[in-house]
Amino acid sequence: MKNLLFILIIVLFSSCSKALDNVEENLNINLYGLTQDDIDQALIIHNNARSDVDVPNLKWSSSLSKDASEWVAIMANEERMYHSENDSRPDQGENLFYTTATDSLTSARKASQLWYEEIELYTYSPILSGENDFYEIGHYTQMVWKNTTEVGMAMAVSKSGKTYVVARYTPGGNYVGEYPY
Repeated sequence: MKNLLFILIIVLFSSCSKALDNVEENLNINLYGLTQDDIDQALIIHNNARSDVDVPNLKWSSSLSKDASEWVAIMANEERMYHSENDSRPDQGENLFYTTATDSLTSARKASQLWYEEIELYTYSPILSGENDFYEIGHYTQMVWKNTTEVGMAMAVSKSGKTYVVARYTPGGNYVGEYPY
């Protein structure tokens, strides 16, 4: 009888342990490679940038994070950073980042901060006009695009250790000839 009880306890413990592992795995998948703190900090940076220019805050989108995770996995697998085709992400803007630094726990925050710092290079004007080099300020202007309401991000690490980050925004921004805000 004691042996049967002991076996039952082991089976129950094993089942509970597997269930907890599945919960943890699902939580990690839902965060798309990011920690909750990293997500929170990235969103704060985005919304501080938007507050500076008096546009409404962004909301976090799990759906956009899922879309971003699909693209970031491709980039990490190919070991190169490049934008996805516009027709594969209808009405979504996209910001990209990568680093060879080993600290990937704050990758969304780091990417967001670097994009925000492009403000130093930006002179208020319509997209692709004036003094601005779009490739130096386009991440920032997407962050603060007046009509954008949601953001989602994902991260992946390549075999060589590069950390890639993709942010997706909806509705997208950076339309030629338009002001970001």
